[in-house]
Order: sequence, then structure tokens, then C-alpha cells
Amino acid sequence: MFYILLAVATAAAVYFATKYFKQKAGIGLLSESLAMRTPILTHSREFRGTNEGWSLLLTELNTLLSDIQRLDKQSSDRLMQIETTLGSMREGVLIIDKNNYILLANKVLRDRFPALASNIGERVESVLRGSQFMEFVGVAKTSQVEEGRVLAFSEGSRAMWMEVSASRLDLIEESNAPWYLIVFHDVTKLKELESMRQQFVANASHELKTPVSVIKGYAETLVADHATMEEADRKRFLKVVQSHSERLSLLINDLLSLSRLENTSHGLDWANSDLFRWVREARFELAQSLEGKGIDLVLELPEKELAIARFDVLKMRQVLDNLIENASKYSPSGGIIRLGGRLGSDYGEIWVADEGPGVPEGELSKIFGRFYRVDKGRSRDRGGTGLGLSIVKHIVECHEGSVWAENVAGEGLKVSVRIPLAR
Repeated sequence: MFYILLAVATAAAVYFATKYFKQKAGIGLLSESLAMRTPILTHSREFRGTNEGWSLLLTELNTLLSDIQRLDKQSSDRLMQIETTLGSMREGVLIIDKNNYILLANKVLRDRFPALASNIGERVESVLRGSQFMEFVGVAKTSQVEEGRVLAFSEGSRAMWMEVSASRLDLIEESNAPWYLIVFHDVTKLKELESMRQQFVANASHELKTPVSVIKGYAETLVADHATMEEADRKRFLKVVQSHSERLSLLINDLLSLSRLENTSHGLDWANSDLFRWVREARFELAQSLEGKGIDLVLELPEKELAIARFDVLKMRQVLDNLIENASKYSPSGGIIRLGGRLGSDYGEIWVADEGPGVPEGELSKIFGRFYRVDKGRSRDRGGTGLGLSIVKHIVECHEGSVWAENVAGEGLKVSVRIPLAR
């Protein structure tokens, strides 16, 4: 009978120990983990028998289970200390064990990957899917430190880039040790800016290459054949050179304007002024610039309302010039451009509407991008640089305002600018 009880007690000890270590392979959220763990045998519930051997066995069994509980508590306390230490970090932090089970993910990382909040205790590959990341984890396990690798992740429809580094925590004395600390630094914004820079350089190079190539070709012909060239051909060639030289000058000036606007150290010359009165005063010069194209400028401003706003007069004049110039390129000869405005509760608004063909609805959000044209060939023929509306957007945003475009049925495109009123 004694040996039967001995076998049962030993089997119970093995069962509880095995259950503990299996539980350690997938530690859940710390609060849930601590709540789930309860003593298996306590001093108040120890089994005592008359047989001396049986009593000794149960004493050893209670001691074993007590050690298991102590180690369990130490592990939970250690994770809580780590989470407290990492709580103030701006980087995402992940801790996994040697079997790839997730032990801890700090709040920053859970915000980036919401699925982590409900999957702690699961294998990491079930949450952070991707062959590149799992390859990184594999390399991290075979080396002391793995760092500086930029990996792409997707969370729903959102793409993210993370600079990932890892370290092995060798001092952890757990059954599932060593643990691995993986740090995620979000570089998505840097990647997007780098992509924008590369696209801008490519577009600028392309735009500058066209007039330079034309000027070079015609100039070489003039130099080589000027003695035998007909007078009419010579004049035609010189006009082409002049036209593309002017286009090149416009491109360079617009690029310089964008560069100055993007320089955070470049301040604005602020002044409080009535936005509507300022537009009325600018109307005469604006109307004169349209006379040669046979286009009328019609003013539609509130008569008695004041829109006292704080703005840089020269920069806002550049906004107005660019909007009128853009509208004139797509207005038919003999057409009308309407310049209007309205007063809101805390903003003043001005808008310019033409009688052109408008813009496809899917393209409206793109027209303020650099070098963007709905019809590239026709825009170049009309003398556009593709930067006018981009400059408008930058200036308006510097004034903490907003700009948008919309098609008006039967009337063409309407571009509106809104800036805050003076406090």
C-alpha cells in the first residue's frame, strides 16, 4: 500500500511540475498571468500520515511545489519589473523565449500592432508575420547581438518600416531561457520622406532636362549654320531658345520658392489686415495680367464684412497670383475668372473659379503635389511648371490654413483658400 501511495504522490508531483513548465512556455498578460496562478499545496493543507516514510514524502512534495510557486512568482515579478522599466520608452519592445513564445510587449508596440494585446503567450510568428522578421529572429538566436536591420511590416492596409535590433538575455534563469529582447524603432516617416525626396529629384531632373536639351540643340544649330541659315529660320530658332529659357527661369524660381518655404528658419512678415480689402486692392493688377488673354476677372466679395486676418502680404499675393495664373491657363479666350470670398466664424476664405474643363474627381486630391499635371503635354504647352499649386499649399499651411479644390458643375474648377482670423 505504501508503494502505491508513493507512486501516486510522485506522479502528482511530476504532473504539477510539468503543468507549471508548460504554463511558463506561454506567459500571458502580466495581470492575467498573476491572477491565474494559485498555490497547489499550502502549509495549511499539507497531507500528514502515520507512516514515517509517507510523511517524509509529502514533506518533500510540499517543498518541491513551494519551490515551483516561488520560481513562478520570481518570473512574474521579473517581467513586471521589466515592463515598468520599459514603460517610458518611445520604442516598441518585445520579449520572447527560446521557443518564440511572446512573454512581453510594451504599450508602444501594442499600439503599433494591436493584435499583440490579445496574443501574448502565443508564438510570435502568429502575430508578426513575415519571412524577413522570422529570419531576423533566427539570426538573433545564433548571435549575441543583432541590430540595424530595417524591415517592412503591414498592419491591415497600413505599411510600416521598423528598424529592429535584438539582444539575448543570458542571465535569465528560467526553463524557457534564454529570453530575447527585440527593440522596434519606427522609421516609417523617414522612409516616406526619403521616397518623396527621390521622387522630387527625379521629377525636377526630368523637368529641367527638357528645356536645357531644347536650348542646347537649337543653340548648336545656330552656331554651326548661322552663316547659311535663312533669316526667318534664325528668328524662329531664337524664339524657341527664348521661350525655353523663360521656362527654365520659371522652374528655377519656383524650386527656390519651395526651398525657402520648407526652410523652418525662414520667417513670415506677419501683419493684421482685412483680407477682403486686400484682395480688392490687388484686383486691378490681376485684371491687367489677364487682358492680353481676353479673360475678364469678376469680383464676388462680401460688401460690408471685414475679415481681419494675420498674414504675410507678399506670400499671400504669391498665392493669389498662382491661383489666377493657373485658372487663366485653362480658361477659354473671352471667358471669365471669378474671384470671391466669404467670412466664417473664425476664418476668412477666398476662392478662384475658372470656366475650364475641370479635373477628374479621382485627381482632385493630387493637384497640389509637386510637378503634378492632369494633362502633362498640354500643361507644358501652356507654360506651366507643375509647382504653382504646390507653392500655394505650402504658403497656406505656413499660415495654419487649408486649401482644397472642387469641380463646379458647368463652371470648371474652383480652388479655395482658408486662413484663420486674427485673435
